[in-house]
Amino acid sequence: MGEHEENEGRPTTVLVGGWAVYCYNQWYGSVDIDLVTNSRTRHSLMKYLRDERGFVPQRDPMASTTVVKNIKEGKILIDFGSREDICRFEGRAEECPFSLLDGRTEAREVEAGFPVIVPERTLLLIFKLKAAWDRSYRIGKGSSSNEEWEKGKLRKDRADILALIDPNLGGTEIDIHYLGERLNEFPFLAGTLREISTDLDTIRWYGKMDQKTAQDSIKKLLLLALEERK
Repeated sequence: MGEHEENEGRPTTVLVGGWAVYCYNQWYGSVDIDLVTNSRTRHSLMKYLRDERGFVPQRDPMASTTVVKNIKEGKILIDFGSREDICRFEGRAEECPFSLLDGRTEAREVEAGFPVIVPERTLLLIFKLKAAWDRSYRIGKGSSSNEEWEKGKLRKDRADILALIDPNLGGTEIDIHYLGERLNEFPFLAGTLREISTDLDTIRWYGKMDQKTAQDSIKKLLLLALEERK
């Protein structure tokens, strides 16, 4: 993607979502590819994918812009978010802008020999908590356009959160100070994290920790992060 970047030496396009989580903990991946860029680079990438790679645009209410390509194994979906997007929490006035990415990205390999730019672990955790909040809110309010699909995506977001905080797979690298700052700004996300500790279906699906480990990890993380806020 480098040739489509607007500023050489300063990556504009960042991989977020399930494949970004996979760069930290290779437990699942995702059915789609989520990228955050700016408007100019998004336009350039979409044109390239359409003209050179056989993708077609597809509007999706859950993403700014989506392109899709049908292959024998199924569909490849690439969702584009923009750094200019407002990113307000569902049902709230607070915003979680993609400008938080500035200075908080790193290069990691999605597979050996395939480096990508992703949010650092703690910011990715915040983005995943926001996704879980938004989905839970829409399900609770009955405002989802496809509730069963949304429930499946919520389970995936919660499992990705477990993958990021798993103490045996890098979870101890969470930046407690930064997490505390963000929880101070978005205190309702603490409840979103706590809910996962009682979601046995998600814990079983993630499969790399039992409920007690999940509960202890979440409790310890919140205790340390909330202590940082004082």
